[in-house]
Amino acid sequence: MVAIGYILLVLGCIVGLIGEIMFLTVAYKRNLWWFFGCLFIPLVSLVFFIFNLRATANSFCLQIFGLLIICLGAWMAGIGIN
Repeated sequence: MVAIGYILLVLGCIVGLIGEIMFLTVAYKRNLWWFFGCLFIPLVSLVFFIFNLRATANSFCLQIFGLLIICLGAWMAGIGIN
């Protein structure tokens, strides 16, 4: 059970990373300033997401799905926040 948890943990990190790369790709296509803002300043990512909801919805959902897989894998592996 622990091994499956760690596998899901790594898989969730990969899925989340792919979602983040997709998000940054959309930001790069819009403007180079949006790209660097989203890369280095967290609140700029939120503003960009709100302004470009239609273009960034898929990448956002993929990131949330990756986060859920990470949480499931951490729970199965017995990793907890103490």
